[in-house]
Amino acid sequence: MSTLGRLKQAYLALIPVYPIGYVLVHGFRGDQIWARPYVDRSSEEPSQQLKELVESELDKVDNVKKAKTNVVLTDEIEPKVFGGLFLTSGAELQFPHRVSLVDVEQARRHAANLELDLGLSKYRKKVEVNSAVGEELISRLMLSDAAKMFLVQRQLQIANSGEFFSVSPFFAWFGISAVGYGVFVVSAMTIGAVPAFLVATTFSVLVFRRFLGSFDDYKMKKADEITIRKGETYAQGARDYFDSSMKLNRLLRTVLGDDGETNIKKNGDCSLHSHVPFSTRRRLVDKIAAEVSATETSS
Repeated sequence: MSTLGRLKQAYLALIPVYPIGYVLVHGFRGDQIWARPYVDRSSEEPSQQLKELVESELDKVDNVKKAKTNVVLTDEIEPKVFGGLFLTSGAELQFPHRVSLVDVEQARRHAANLELDLGLSKYRKKVEVNSAVGEELISRLMLSDAAKMFLVQRQLQIANSGEFFSVSPFFAWFGISAVGYGVFVVSAMTIGAVPAFLVATTFSVLVFRRFLGSFDDYKMKKADEITIRKGETYAQGARDYFDSSMKLNRLLRTVLGDDGETNIKKNGDCSLHSHVPFSTRRRLVDKIAAEVSATETSS
């Protein structure tokens, strides 16, 4: 077989890698060794109140029967979802520690062992709880009940969506890979098989990464919108959550010094957490709530 033929087979063999890897990470909810680099759980147990809130909010999700949920905590600032409510293995809902805090005393105990960072270990910094900064940190860690409701319902909406789970990413991956194969075949006629293989592979990976970034932004805003449209309680919870998170980030900007000033804007938006700033999502809350109110008034 020619070099071109072997490289064609190699390219085609690479196409299933992403779907298989995705299923391995999201399709199993145990402590599989292959998922550990992606599914980073905190060793601390979530509060009983958080577990009960998830069960309560699950009843408000449409088209869900006997769904399995595994509620855990994460050391990261933003929540994550692995798996799906429609899978036999269920969904894993990872929430930041602050969502699990019940009262100030619990927050104080949590903050006693807290090292602040921006999701990267190089930014980590210990904060003395018994100080003015420590007291302010404890205050800003707390979330309102409405904010917790919004966040939990939002994550459940993501966990219950086949589109968010795999449909769109899979179609995009196969489509981009097909285009990449065309690039490979055409390029091979001019620059040779090996350079064409490298060009096509790099093209497919970079374009797909760009798509995933855009899709994550869409998923984030769409999940916000779906949840906000469920009622004023969730709209107020969204306002509370974004306002509180930006307020917390403004404190982190001061506490973390140069690293904080580099990665967190004065208004509390953090470039490391999401491509969609909290301030943008906060403005969308009022826009969506106004649309809902106008619709209800006209009807």
